[in-house]
Amino acid sequence: MKTYFSICFVLVTILFTSAFCLAGEEKNHICFKIVDADKDGKVTFKEFKQFFDNDKEKFVAIDLNGDGNLSHDEYHKSLGHGAKRKFEK
Repeated sequence: MKTYFSICFVLVTILFTSAFCLAGEEKNHICFKIVDADKDGKVTFKEFKQFFDNDKEKFVAIDLNGDGNLSHDEYHKSLGHGAKRKFEK
C-alpha cells in the first residue's frame, strides 16, 4: 500500500511539473531569452547575428511580419528551441 501511494505521488508530481513547464514555455523559453540580449521581448538582427552569424537572409525569412524584429512566436516557429536545423546551410 505504501508503494502504491509513493507511485501515485511521483506520477502526480510529474504531471503537475510538466503542465507548469509547458504553460510557462509560451513566452519565456530559455533559448529565446538568451538570444534576446536586452530582454525587450524581441530579437533584433544585431542580437540574432551573435548566434547565427551575419545571415541577413535567414533573419528576413524568419521575420514573418517584416517589422525588422523577431517575436517569440516567429523565432520558435522557424527555429524551434534554439535549433538551427531548419535553416542550416
